[in-house]
Amino acid sequence: MPEGDQTTRPIFHIGYHKTATTWFQKSVWPVSLSHAYVPRNKARAALLDEPGLHFDCDRARSLLNMAPDGRPIAVCEENLSGYIHNGGLHGLMAPEVARRIHLLSPDAQIVMFLRNQPDMIRATYAQYVSGGGTYGLKRYLMSHNHVQGALHYPYKAPGFSFAHFEYDRLVAFYDDLFGRENVHVYLFEELREPGFFERMEEDLSARFDHDAINPSAKNRSLGRMGLLLMRGVNLFTRQSVVNKHVIANIPGWHFVRHGVKALIGALPGRGGKLSVGAALSDRIACHYAPSNRRLAKMRDLPLSQHGYPL
Repeated sequence: MPEGDQTTRPIFHIGYHKTATTWFQKSVWPVSLSHAYVPRNKARAALLDEPGLHFDCDRARSLLNMAPDGRPIAVCEENLSGYIHNGGLHGLMAPEVARRIHLLSPDAQIVMFLRNQPDMIRATYAQYVSGGGTYGLKRYLMSHNHVQGALHYPYKAPGFSFAHFEYDRLVAFYDDLFGRENVHVYLFEELREPGFFERMEEDLSARFDHDAINPSAKNRSLGRMGLLLMRGVNLFTRQSVVNKHVIANIPGWHFVRHGVKALIGALPGRGGKLSVGAALSDRIACHYAPSNRRLAKMRDLPLSQHGYPL
């Protein structure tokens, strides 16, 4: 397909978090042959920085530089689906961003990657600890049960929300705005399968420089023991998450924290996979099964093969 083909349209890859979006931002979209990749700072400034009632479509279009070299743009920013540690601001961020994208580019194609919720929650918690968190898994997931007053109410003090990963709701919202045929839903678990990028190319009328894509680039998990050690180190700095304990905020400690994290990441093993326990596993399965069943009716996706509770 030649560059500038009329079938190519802007692409907005909205996440979710923990579905290899960093890899896409570094190794995939920048080497697209059919689309011009928009750096994350521009995407955030255009679509996320303005408060709820301040969105200016002309300003956003100017920031994104919608046709920099005759090619349509490709935006990849996981926060467009909402930030994982505050439940997407009580679930209000993602639909507002969807409306902004639609105002900006009603002919856009939407790319959304999902990940089975048991693994997603493990990865989300690991990201919380990597970012400075100190709570254990259950306290992190249910922090509103451990506080009183205003902090108890998600609409006053948003925190982790199980509802954030009820994928069918956001898929349905985008379907209503852009049309089902323009909302492309993929599974993180299928990303390494042969022919995956060829399928994306066909779906999106896009082209990638396959030789330039680094297939091995990925973030390494800190592991069970690594997470425990990082929680201890994180007690001595306020950076950079909100929900945490702090014994003392030692100036410059965040540099120590980053050094320890890098050291742990370089070690083999790191204590194995984080266990969530039988009771929490059952709760996760019970919570997400109805959402995944609704999603299965909306999209022909091999959810059961990849650990999505049904």
